[in-house]
Amino acid sequence: TDINGNYTVSAVPNGTYNVRVTYIGYLRQDLTVTVDGETNLDIYLEEDIAGLEEIIVTGQGQAIDKKRLSTTVDVISAKDLEAIPAQRLDQVLQANLPNSQIRLSSGQPGTASLIRGRGINSALTSTTPVIYVDGVRVDNSTGASQDIATGGAQSSAVADIPLENIERIEVIKGGAATTLYGADAANGVIQIFTKKGVRGASQFSFESNIGITKGTEDFLFFDNTAEILYETGTYQEYKLSASGGNDNVTYSFGGSMLDDDGFKPNSGQVRHNLRTTVNAQLNDVVTYTGSLGFSSAEFNRDNNANSSFGSFSSLEGARFGDIDALDAAGLDARKDFILNIQNNVDFTENNKRFQTSHSLNFNIMEGLAAKAVVGVDNRTSRQRQIQTNAYLIALGSVPAGTSDQGQITLFERDQLGITIEGSVQYQKDFEDISTVTVVGGQLFRADDRQINIVGSEIPDGVKTMNSASETSVADFRRTVANYGFFFQENIGFMDKYFVEFGARVDDNTAFGEEVDPQLFPKVGFSYSLSSESFFQDMVPQNILSNVKIRANYGEAGNFPTPFSNQVLADIDPFRNGQSIEFGTAGDPELKPERSKTYEAGIDLGFWNNRANVEFTVYQTTTEDALFNSNNAPSTGLGASLQNVGEIENNGWELSSRVQVLQARDYSLSLRASINSFTNEVTASGGAPFNVGGFSFLGSWVEEGKPIGYFRGNNPVFDDAGNLVEVIPNDDLGSTIPDFFGSFGANFNYKALSLNITGDYQSGANIVNTTEVLKFIRGVPDDRYPAGAGNNFFDLAGIWVEDASYVKVRLISLNYDLPAEWYDGIVRKISVGALAINPLNFVANNVDPEVSGAGIGSQGGGTEVGVGGFVYGTESQPRQFIGSIKIDF
Repeated sequence: TDINGNYTVSAVPNGTYNVRVTYIGYLRQDLTVTVDGETNLDIYLEEDIAGLEEIIVTGQGQAIDKKRLSTTVDVISAKDLEAIPAQRLDQVLQANLPNSQIRLSSGQPGTASLIRGRGINSALTSTTPVIYVDGVRVDNSTGASQDIATGGAQSSAVADIPLENIERIEVIKGGAATTLYGADAANGVIQIFTKKGVRGASQFSFESNIGITKGTEDFLFFDNTAEILYETGTYQEYKLSASGGNDNVTYSFGGSMLDDDGFKPNSGQVRHNLRTTVNAQLNDVVTYTGSLGFSSAEFNRDNNANSSFGSFSSLEGARFGDIDALDAAGLDARKDFILNIQNNVDFTENNKRFQTSHSLNFNIMEGLAAKAVVGVDNRTSRQRQIQTNAYLIALGSVPAGTSDQGQITLFERDQLGITIEGSVQYQKDFEDISTVTVVGGQLFRADDRQINIVGSEIPDGVKTMNSASETSVADFRRTVANYGFFFQENIGFMDKYFVEFGARVDDNTAFGEEVDPQLFPKVGFSYSLSSESFFQDMVPQNILSNVKIRANYGEAGNFPTPFSNQVLADIDPFRNGQSIEFGTAGDPELKPERSKTYEAGIDLGFWNNRANVEFTVYQTTTEDALFNSNNAPSTGLGASLQNVGEIENNGWELSSRVQVLQARDYSLSLRASINSFTNEVTASGGAPFNVGGFSFLGSWVEEGKPIGYFRGNNPVFDDAGNLVEVIPNDDLGSTIPDFFGSFGANFNYKALSLNITGDYQSGANIVNTTEVLKFIRGVPDDRYPAGAGNNFFDLAGIWVEDASYVKVRLISLNYDLPAEWYDGIVRKISVGALAINPLNFVANNVDPEVSGAGIGSQGGGTEVGVGGFVYGTESQPRQFIGSIKIDF
């Protein structure tokens, strides 16, 4: 059909036909139609509130009805995306995923977020899921090995994935749902599908968003920090989209430009994004779909967290004493001092990203279809930091008049990923039995090249390395290829009993040479109890309308760090020659971590599916977990990556959506979720090891404890506040919450709509490292009245605080202007107002989301997504934005 639902089916001989009508977000309808000459048929579809008729692709090889699955899939529709405006993919997920945590770790633009679903499956890799766009895998890194250190915040490849022209996003959380992705999907999979356009005359939309960006002051210790450092910035964004086509070719396009001044000096960003998709029916058998996405992002950076050059961390960490006690003259002087530093900061990051996907779909015969996909994701990142003599003088690092101590640091990263996939699907109905069979194969290759160059003793005004008296270079290259074959069978009986089983066999260049290709199996079943006639006779539809029981078992993996399987030597310069040292020990038996998941759940629909509830319990055991284990001292080797660990996650998920009101002129829908999991290292293969934090209090991995638990000295005080005992290396808590979830509301009255989203957690801990600096600098604290003479190592447990919070992420109001106000080429005009990060409620006066450290490392650039160290890092800013959208 066209965008308004008009359709024509031509050249149909007279006779009787079965017609199936489907549309995303609505229940399908099957009709028997008798054609005798020209026949008019108007069809009305009912909204699919429960998502019973959704078509799912992710984790299935090809498209399949959601009702046949034994696993859960979260779907974010184009309607959801339009209702919840966002600048970044992780912000979209934060607003829409009921069973995952997405924590934006810094207020600086483009920085990494922690995305965590069903626990922490690895002490080697981050918890970020694998991401695909139109079947092509894209870079999802949360930090580079050689990037320029700013103190804590790391840049994220997730932040610059274009959001334009998206039709829907599918998210699977792990277990059997991810088995067909094999050795790199234990943390789940996110897949983005772009719009393909609809038949009909071209239609265009223009949108303008203009507002302000303000620093969040809720968590500041000193009120004057905002007075000295924060300044309200201007935000503006412009979007253009188009779609249209004819019976054979359709297209869609989306582009945007964004300019945000930020909330303080050196926090601005400029973005340009575009994405376009073309869908062409080449003949009766073959359909071609091609998509292309491009993004360009330029960020200003500032030193933060564990950096002596960071203005925010210096102010909040009491480096300048109690700035709230300053008089007007002192405040002005301190502000001038800080602004002089900020005006001399010259640190920029430029990211360019190109994505393309090309697929051929073959409708070979009734029930038999094939698909071939090939695509590329290329991301280049360039960071440049110029520390001028003027900057160093402003900091007080060198005396006034210095002219030869400037430094330029240049970092470049080029990541190229190639995906090739092919699959065949056969569907067949045998009276009461239906089958869906999928076989296919996939190849993914990633090439990551990085270089860091430092030029020293540079005079001011120089922008290149040519004038450097000394230069040093560090580079990094990593290539990995993963290739495998998959098979899946889904059998249905009477359209209410479904059994699925399948497997993927993977090989990978990071596997040891003695490791065979790895098999990852899956099996599951689902049962639609509400489809039974006896159930329908016993239970009225307006009370309990849908009951689906499901259970499954599946395996997925995380492949080792590339080249850890090989014996490598380190060659370093020495006295105009070279020295050779032991490097990587290698392991011919190195294999992927294997996460085995048992899952069971029930889906319920009440009151004709106006209220829907999903409940799932799961247990995931990661066997052959990859830990850096020490070798025997006699070998001369240090620690090396080995399959010696085991990790267990147990949890449950509960989410609900309720259509509270539904009438012609108004509606109200609510959604909420609550989730919980426990994490434990059940085998470590050796002594505890550190994965982040600081020497006085760090994140550790130890048998019997959760990954990344806080370990340090725990002080005991008497009633007078005197330190009487110190418990060494005590378990001080964990970043894992007892409960977490999200909530949202959508209210519509005629042309007016209101959306609210938020999330929460309860029971987690954080380390308030900023308080440590205040202690060292003599700021009084009621928690240790007699502790001024104590070593801060002995007081570590004091600074572990409750990280419970409730945050309202977004409040949006939108109004469609009356149609009689405009005519001609204008179809619709909408105006709106948006508040981002408007409300925060926390257990302590610190932002529990930000992380100045704690995305730790076992070595080799591996990342463990636990976070939890709050230190000199600005929170996400507040934004207040007005919008107007015009459809032509």
